[in-house]
Amino acid sequence: MEPADRLTLGYVRSHPLEAARRLEAMKPHESAELLAPLPAEDVASVLEHCLPGPASKVLSNLTLRMTCHVITELSTSSAIGVLRQFDDSLRLDLLDRLEKAIGASLRRAMRYPPHTAANLADPRVFTLPPDVTVEEALVRTKQDVRHATYYVYVIDRDTKLEGLVTLKQLLANETDQLIASMMTAKVVTLSAEASIDEILQHPQWERFHTLPVVDRWGTFLGALRYRTLRGIEQDQVHNPDPGPLSQALIQLWEVYSLAGIGMMTDMVKTMGTQEGEKSNTSVTYPKDRH
Repeated sequence: MEPADRLTLGYVRSHPLEAARRLEAMKPHESAELLAPLPAEDVASVLEHCLPGPASKVLSNLTLRMTCHVITELSTSSAIGVLRQFDDSLRLDLLDRLEKAIGASLRRAMRYPPHTAANLADPRVFTLPPDVTVEEALVRTKQDVRHATYYVYVIDRDTKLEGLVTLKQLLANETDQLIASMMTAKVVTLSAEASIDEILQHPQWERFHTLPVVDRWGTFLGALRYRTLRGIEQDQVHNPDPGPLSQALIQLWEVYSLAGIGMMTDMVKTMGTQEGEKSNTSVTYPKDRH
């Protein structure tokens, strides 16, 4: 990654909301030029703070491959909001290019009105089929640990919710035991059609930090985390005032966006590699409530 791109990456990771506001004020192709070299998950973290219209215009200026990667990293509600901005042919093309399970989940979710459980549920949470052993389940968990939660939902080959197991159960049981023999079959769920008020008033949040969302036929659409609800409850995003170093970084980034890559590359080189690395910090997201 070029020094200028590392500077941009450090800025968007430290101040995604401020970066989103500045990107919305720029021309879409200029915003896309700044974001194109960055990892898809970091692009998604910024576009989460953009309105669907501006976000879709930025994505339209990226490659289809990159756009698919970014949509995969967006929250379900943001992904749906962006997809609805595209014309039918492009939307269908993108859905076809997504990983099969995610594309199918987003198609189902788009059938429901905004701000329903189906629209808010994350279809990417780690799931298991009932006919694998604990040993194989642990291998799969390690391969997809990023999307794993404490509760692992068990779905059959028709994507019907069958039960759940916990990570503690997987670690404590015999490796040759089948998931079906140890899962809890009676699972507390959220209706796909549930409204925000109905979701917030659900009494089981006192027991669970994540709840699965199913339609009337029992099809698993994803899981809704309590931390997502906390975000919905906020009337505004609280962003602390950045310190002097962050303010300087913002000013440098603005110069970079206006003057172009070449100028900022020269400026970054004079700052030295070590200083550039200091600005490359990560956002720490709040943990789920247990």
